[in-house]
Order: sequence, then structure tokens, then C-alpha cells
Amino acid sequence: MSIQLRADREALEELWKEGVVGRELLERHSQLVDDFIVDCFKEVGQDGVDGSVALLALGGYGRRELFPYSDIDLMILYRPEIEAQVGGVADAVLYPLWDTGLEVGHGVRTVERSMVQAAEDYFFHVAMLDARLICGSVDLFGELMAEFKQKFVAGQRESFVEQMKEHRDRRRERYGSHSFLLEPHIKEGKGGMRDIQSMFWVAKVVFGLQGLGDFCDAGLMIEDERSDFLESWDALVQLRNRLHYFSKRKNDQLYFELQREVAEALGYSESDGVLGVEQYMRDTYSHMENIAIATDLFFDHVDEVLGLAVGSVGGVSDREVEKGIEIRRGRVHLTAMGQQIASKPQLLMRVFLVSARYGVPLHHRTRKLISKSLDKVSSKMMSSPRMSKALASILIGAEDVFSVLEVMLEVGLLSTYIPEFGRIDTLAQHDVYHIYTVDRHSLQAVAELRLAVEQEPQIYELVEMKEMLFMAALLHDVGKGSGRDHSEEGAELAVRIGQRMSFSEREVECLSFLVRYHLFVPENALRRDLNDTAFIQRCAETIGDVERLSMLYLLSVADSRATGPSAWSDWKAALMQEFYFKVRSTMESAVQSADEVVPGDHEEQGADWLRRQVAELVAGEEGLIDLAKLPRDYVLSFPPEIVAHHVRIHRDNYRLLRQRSLIGAAGGEESWPLLIMSSDRPGLLAKICGVLSLHNLDVVKAQIFTWDDDTVVDVLNVRPTDGLSFAEKDWHALNKDLDLAIAHRLGLGHRLYQKLSPMMSKRGEMVSKVEPRVVIDNESSDLFSVIEVYSVDMPGMLYHITQSLADFGMNIHKAYIATEVEQLIDIFYVQDSSGHKIVDEGFRQEIISGLLYSLGQTAK
Repeated sequence: MSIQLRADREALEELWKEGVVGRELLERHSQLVDDFIVDCFKEVGQDGVDGSVALLALGGYGRRELFPYSDIDLMILYRPEIEAQVGGVADAVLYPLWDTGLEVGHGVRTVERSMVQAAEDYFFHVAMLDARLICGSVDLFGELMAEFKQKFVAGQRESFVEQMKEHRDRRRERYGSHSFLLEPHIKEGKGGMRDIQSMFWVAKVVFGLQGLGDFCDAGLMIEDERSDFLESWDALVQLRNRLHYFSKRKNDQLYFELQREVAEALGYSESDGVLGVEQYMRDTYSHMENIAIATDLFFDHVDEVLGLAVGSVGGVSDREVEKGIEIRRGRVHLTAMGQQIASKPQLLMRVFLVSARYGVPLHHRTRKLISKSLDKVSSKMMSSPRMSKALASILIGAEDVFSVLEVMLEVGLLSTYIPEFGRIDTLAQHDVYHIYTVDRHSLQAVAELRLAVEQEPQIYELVEMKEMLFMAALLHDVGKGSGRDHSEEGAELAVRIGQRMSFSEREVECLSFLVRYHLFVPENALRRDLNDTAFIQRCAETIGDVERLSMLYLLSVADSRATGPSAWSDWKAALMQEFYFKVRSTMESAVQSADEVVPGDHEEQGADWLRRQVAELVAGEEGLIDLAKLPRDYVLSFPPEIVAHHVRIHRDNYRLLRQRSLIGAAGGEESWPLLIMSSDRPGLLAKICGVLSLHNLDVVKAQIFTWDDDTVVDVLNVRPTDGLSFAEKDWHALNKDLDLAIAHRLGLGHRLYQKLSPMMSKRGEMVSKVEPRVVIDNESSDLFSVIEVYSVDMPGMLYHITQSLADFGMNIHKAYIATEVEQLIDIFYVQDSSGHKIVDEGFRQEIISGLLYSLGQTAK
């Protein structure tokens, strides 16, 4: 029989491949297992147990929703008088099931023991709500359910709902409180299958409803809502089936690397510049949003029916806030109806302003009323200052601005009032950098901006057009999904939106500028030499004035934080702040008369001052390098004490550094700083990176400088990839291997290949997450070409990049190396072997092709 069930399940998979999907597949799977269990039970001798045993399906199996690799939740119910025989019944059923390879969750219980278990285990408690008799005693099953309903359903509505809500909150906290995460959990996340089941369990306990069909009869859903809900439910069932079959195991999370495969299997392809996988994820997020909204509104209704949402919220008592809007029992109610809303459609926006000001959520019927009244938002109303002022007040003043905006988005008002925002509604971004969809990321950016202005009040004080700053946070990504540069597209849309909202010409121009340049600060702060005076001057000229600079900085902080926790770090914060203050200093210096200011003077003066500080620290010491010859960018990058330390090492180890290297390491919590000094020579950086990889050290940040006497001073932050502590690392061996590599006595290429070849399979998986990219910029620096390399963060990758540059004879003057969200961002300031920028187009393309090849991809 076990062989037959395995064959039947394999046939079921073939049917799935042929197109049998959705709940039909689940029902067929459930029936196959039912038939198998019935056959096993028939093999048991009935003497002595007839009428005293019942086999029950619980949980998803009980609902006839048995997914391909889900556990089978089976209970063997028996009367106490056959205690001695029930073991034989269990063996006869369970062993054949186990032989098929199925995962079986089982219990062997009496009615009394089942009641004790239901009281102790909440998950068993809710599983009992879906209990279904497979075979055996109908009377015994009836006794169990009657006892269960008497003890755990009758009179237990309030406590059951409270417990369900507590479990829902904990579940969402663990698996994601948004339906729009990069890798959504289809079962446990918000808008997932568990939300659906929770709604049905509560509906059964509170209202006695047996299925979705009863919801319309009870007035809990209208037919259109029921139809949309069913469509979304079916889509998630189909997706979960695919996840199980694709993974060949129980898998309920749509991992990043599976998304493209699922999308292609369902026929999604690129269209109008939007990837097929992004279109598919957008549809998936929409379905999860439908389910999240429907189930949340259902729980709001239950709270009201049971009186669980009564009383004031945060000390807010019942009141009429304005004509047509009231606060009652801890909810905002839109009491205006029909003609009143038609004559004053701004009430649709003002009801959210009330919610924002008082910190009180909207009543579920008010949410539905707003959705039905969106046709009242005419083009005239969209141009009304009353609407735009109310929205701006929400953005600036709401305590929990994300929640208010999310409800505004869910009911459709935000996309109706700003149609351009509808273009990014549930729009997915197929990369590992953004953890939210574009619309939710935009809402989160507004929330993060609120925090940023509180943390940087001195900078915020410089902003006069505060409304435009917050409006830019909301609209900064509105150009995405267009197939062209989203900053340029968004800037054009911002003009249209601003004019329609009746903003002044100056405000519209400011809003458009902020959207156009919202990436300017992080891109330049993280990827350029901030000690390059000419570059800082060009940035100041591009931005124009201190107010715009302050707005861009605050917007950039908010945008970065809203992207996800991995997109923000102390390192990134420090660089952006340094960029802000250097550009601001340049702008403020420009207010002096032109003949009093020489570009770069203040930087050179700062470097001279630092050199004097170093001179005081080493006063009277002999044999030191001429401090005046220390490069300005190097001196500006370290405190005087560190520079003095480097100078002394140089003096004390001068002869050694001409031939070999010197490594100094210090411990740290997240990473370990290394000082590496040597004499400059071709390919030195590649040798350093290769040796570090051999010793299981990953470079997360690097500052690389060359003194005028060809002394290389590299300060790198590394972290271990082998789990060893700082004390356990053999730093002497590391230094010895670097010396061997410098002397051409260590074959880095073949050693790294042997070490890293087992990881090549993972490399292919990771490359699919991060698209390798190479950019050569000849505009940012007057003296150097700037090469930007974006690649997957894997051991040995930095060696391949730097070795490729060495093969092309590149002289690396400075390098900035950082790791963000499984991605390397490497910036190299280079000159060719003749000391010039890379201006020949053919050579430029050759370098790009060579670097891409080293990253495992060919140039396009």
C-alpha cells in the first residue's frame, strides 16, 4: 500500500505539472491520504475496538488543504476501555504512512485527554476547530466535538479572540509586519495563509460561520470583496504548491533565488522595462495586501461586536472634531454621507488628518466608506490647497505617519489623489538591497525623515520649505517602473504633481530638484574622494545653496534607513555627514568676495594645520620623512596622533619596507583594523587582497594612500570568515605570506582557486542576486579616472578585481572599498601606466570587459 500511495502522489505531481493547481490539488492530495488511511484501518481486526476508535484529520489536513510536502496532522481517538488494543491500531496506520516518507504529526488520545491537551496547547486548540472524521466511530467523534464546543467555544468568544490576536501579533513580529518584504513568508507573514485561517477560526467561534460563503450572508463581505478575496487566496495556494514542488520539501517562504523561476513558470516576461519577476512579485504583493486588509477589517469588526475596542485611545475622549468627522470609542468615524461628501470631498483627506493629530485609527466602516467615495475626488479637488495642505500636515505632524499613510494607500485615497503614486503601488524591486516594495519604502522614508529631523535639529532649522522636504520623501521614487532613469522621470512627475497641488513656482522647482537629486549625497559621499577640493566645489555648484544641501542630506538619511537595516551603517552615516559639512563649508566660504577666496585654500590650510600638529607630536625626533611632503588627502584622513604613529613606523622600519611589508593589527567588535605598510609596486593591492582571502579575512572597508617616496600606507577593516577570534588569528603567518607574495614566491592564483572552488556553486546563486557592474568616470576627478565596481560579496572577489586592474597596468592612487547588503562597492582612483586618465574609448571598454570577466560575467 505504501508503494501505491507514493505512486499516487507522484502522479499528483505530474498532474500539477500539467496544470492541476490551486485547491483542487490540495483536495485530491487530502483524498489520497484519506483513502490510504481508510485502507490501513480496514486491515486492523475490529474485534474489541469496533465503535471505540475514530481516526481524525486536524489542521490543514482537516480542512482538506494538504499541500504537497506539508505534515499530516492525524489523531487516533479511542475510548479508555480499549487502552490495551489501541497501540496495535496506531501501528497499523502510522507505520505504513511513515514508510511512504510522509511527515506525520500524530496523537493517540481519549476525549478526556484531548480536552486537557486543548487547554494546555493553543495550537492543538485551534487545530481542533478543523477536526474532520476520516473513518471509525461517528458517535465517538460526536462526543469529542460536543465536549470541545462546550468547554472551549461556548462562552469563550472574548478570550479566544484575544489569544488569537496575541498570536497574530507575535507571528507578524517574527515573520514580517508588512506584506511587502523582499522574501515574503506565504504562510505566516502578514497577508499569508495563517491570516486567512485565523479569520475563519474566529468566524467559527464568534459567529458560527462555516466558510467564506457564509460571510456574504452575514453581511461581513459584499460579493465583489468575496470574489477578490477568493482570487487572492487561490493565487497564494497556487504559489505555495509551487514552492513545495520546486523546493522538494516543505517551504513556505518565497526566497529571492526562487522568484525568477516561479515568475517564468507562470509566463511572466519583461515588458516596458519592467522585469517579469518584478511584475509577478507585484501581483503577489497585491494578493497578500488584499488578504491583509480583509482579515484586519474582519478583526476590527469582531472587536466592535465583542466590545474589545471600546474606550478612549491615548486619553482621547469621544468628540465631534469637525462637522462630518467624529471620534467615538477609540476610532475615527466619517459621519458625513453621500451628498455631504460630494460637496466637501476634502473630508476624505481631513479624516486622515484627524487620525494623525489624535493618534486614533479609522473605524473599519469609515475605511470602506472612503473606498466607495473615491469618485468624489475630482480634478478640481485634486488642485485644492485644502487637500494639499491637509496632506502636508499629515506628513509633518503625524506621530505614527507610516500607519496613517498605509491606511490612506490601502483604501485607495493616496493613489487617487496622486495618480502617479499608483504607478508604484506594490511595485517590486528585484534586488537584495530593498526589503520593501517601492510604495511601502516611500511611506517608510517619510517616517524615517521624521526621526532624522528630530536627531538633526540644527540642520532642519536651515530648511525653510519644510513641506517640500516631506513631500519629496513621499515622492522620491515615484519615477520607478518607467523603464528610464527613475530620478529624471520622477523629477518630471514631481513638476506635474506640484503644479496640480497648487504649490508656488519656487516650491515646485524645489520639489523637482529634490526628487531629481535624491541619490546625489550617498552616491558621492560613498564613492568619491571627499578630500578632492575641486570635486567638492563642483558638488556645491550643482546643489546651489545650504538649504537645498540640508534638505538633500536629511532626505538621503531617510531614504537610506528606509531601504532596510543592511543599507545603513555608522560608516555610511559618517561619510554622508562628512560630505554634508565639507560641501556646506565650501558654500559658506563662497559668500566672501571672489578675490578673497581661492578654491581649495581652506583644505590646504587645514592640511597645513594638521601637519603642524604632527610636527609638535614628533618634535626633536630625527630621521623622519619630510612632513610637508605628506599628501594632503592622507593628512586629512587621520588624526595627528595616527599620522605621527605611521611616520615613526616608517622611520624605524625604512629598510624593511623597501623590500617587504609590515602589518599591524588591532582587535574590534564588528571588524578589525589593519595597518599595512610597504613600498609601492605593481599589483601590490591585489597581493594584499589575495593573502587576506587565503587567511579567511574579508575586507569591509579600506583607505589606501601612497606617499611621495612610494611608501604605501593602507588602513583596512577586515572581519573573519572562519569564526576565529582576533587572538586566535596567526598574524605573523599572514605577514609572512604577504612578504612571499611580494617576492613572487607565493602562487596566489592557484592557492585561491583550490581554497574557493568548493564555493563556486554558491557564487552562481549569489551572482543572480547582485548584477555585476563596472563604471569608469572621468568627470569626478581632475587627475584620475574613477573606476566603480559593483559585485557580489564573496571571498576572493576583491583579489580578482584588483588583479585584473594590475594586469591592465593601472596605478591605483586611492581606493574605497565597502560592503553593503551582500554587495561589494569598490571605488578606485587610477591612472594608466603612463600616468594619465583612461581617455581612449577602446581601452576603456577593454578594462570594463576584463573586470566583468573577472566577476564572472561578460560585457553586454
